[in-house]
Amino acid sequence: MNRPTLLTTIWRRSRHISSRRAYQPLRSVEAASASSQAHADIQAFQKKAFIPRKPYLFREDGGSPTSRLPAFSKWFNRSASSHDSHSTLPFASSLVQGFQEWPFPYELIKSQREQDAFSQFQAALMTSSEMTDQIMAGILQSAVTDEKDQSFFQLYAPLRLLIKALEFNAARDSTTTHPLHLYIAQSSLSDLPQPLQDDLPAPEIVLGAGKGDIYASSIWLGTEPTYTPLHRDPNPNLFCQLYSQKVVRLLPPTKGDELFFHVQRRIRQHGNSRIRTTDMMQGHERKVLHDAVWGNETPLEELHEVELGAGDALFIPEGWWHSVKSVGSDGGLNGSVNWWFR
Repeated sequence: MNRPTLLTTIWRRSRHISSRRAYQPLRSVEAASASSQAHADIQAFQKKAFIPRKPYLFREDGGSPTSRLPAFSKWFNRSASSHDSHSTLPFASSLVQGFQEWPFPYELIKSQREQDAFSQFQAALMTSSEMTDQIMAGILQSAVTDEKDQSFFQLYAPLRLLIKALEFNAARDSTTTHPLHLYIAQSSLSDLPQPLQDDLPAPEIVLGAGKGDIYASSIWLGTEPTYTPLHRDPNPNLFCQLYSQKVVRLLPPTKGDELFFHVQRRIRQHGNSRIRTTDMMQGHERKVLHDAVWGNETPLEELHEVELGAGDALFIPEGWWHSVKSVGSDGGLNGSVNWWFR
């Protein structure tokens, strides 16, 4: 009898995993108890999450550090929820007026279905009476190619570009045009102007639960849908949701290792699981990674899921694999901030 090939083994394993989807629920993440205190209980957090390395959820009414961030109350116009009318810009006027020319690193998705949106947006910028808009149109033109196998692009542009993208998405005909996908992703807080840094001070949990060392920190601002593929962090991560909603799926280190390297074998390559690479953001790797976590081939008995609303925060322990999506997909704003610490 012939021995089974590697591909046959993988197919059989995937089929077995898929068959369990119908009756294996997603696991929840333990949440901090609702509290009248204005801050989270650091000792309880250490005991329940930080020391045993378990995910931990802070709701807005459970001492979440997000609601204590000045940016949470100062940066956004809450009446312009991404699920309501887009007639009002979701950014506060003070942010728009004071910092719209500040440069940020962007990710742009331009797949075949987003081509019309991109072309219309670029044309609107080019024909604008504002010189800054025309300059941004030139930045887009120089950064984006027409290669068929490339749909993910990176560029630097002012915050104004995101503001214009939100205005474009609000005004478009949603029955004929997909939203434009722009994402200020993993932009270091240390690169922000000082007034904006002051609005995002490190939470008490970050400074007091461990050694007090901050490895890195990032702001995430983009048009929905936003997406980060499956990866793991080399340090504990406190993820704070500032605006709109995100959903996070998590796997413990061993199970995440198995799933990630199973995917790498399927696509016959060796990917980097600790940084956000171009390969995982486009093409075959993006699709297979997405389907592995959000589709039918996930070992659901080990998969955790949590939905974060504005004001919530999630602790992701070192080594835990996770993938993050916005709940919305209509082109509205989504905003988050995080700290990696020790």
